[in-house]
Amino acid sequence: MNTKEKIFNVSLELFSKKGYDSVSLREIAEEVGIKKSSIYSHYSSKEAILMDIFNQFTSSFELDDENIELTDNNPLLENPEAFYHAGSEAMKNMLFQETNLKIWKLILIQMHHNETIRLFFQNEILVKPLEFWNGLFTILKEKGIIRKDYNPELLAKQYYSFPIYLLLDICAKYDDIPEEALEKLFDETEQHAKFLFESVKVK
Repeated sequence: MNTKEKIFNVSLELFSKKGYDSVSLREIAEEVGIKKSSIYSHYSSKEAILMDIFNQFTSSFELDDENIELTDNNPLLENPEAFYHAGSEAMKNMLFQETNLKIWKLILIQMHHNETIRLFFQNEILVKPLEFWNGLFTILKEKGIIRKDYNPELLAKQYYSFPIYLLLDICAKYDDIPEEALEKLFDETEQHAKFLFESVKVK
């Protein structure tokens, strides 16, 4: 592990446990075992470290998988449960990485105390995923797979609010989230998705 990676990891550990605003560059440097001035060889500021953390988190959301592309010719769109499962497995692989769980907890702890983190949560955790699911339900409605009387935007909110609740729940219960808790989360989320799709699809 090089020095920049050490700074990244130590910063994330401290931010997720103590809160971004409570951690100084001097404290980060001491934990890494370098002088404070040495940090500037890798990061221009504490906020630059935070932005690097967020960039890693968002890049892990950019799922490079043609199975979950919202295109009319995606055959999985004819089977919403299979489409969801492909995306669920990709998200599971992302969240099973310890770094991403720490970033998630950092966001939850600090989003009401730091404007940069609040905006990141709003845009990356709420707005963009809801746009994706709204797009999915819109395509399914246009294809006649789900009933015409359902509002895609409302369906997106009904779908997406459940896994967010489960993530909030396990983050409140555990300092270090066990793998079995994440497995249960994804099992329950898939059950919810199947229930929702079954409720709205054309019989």
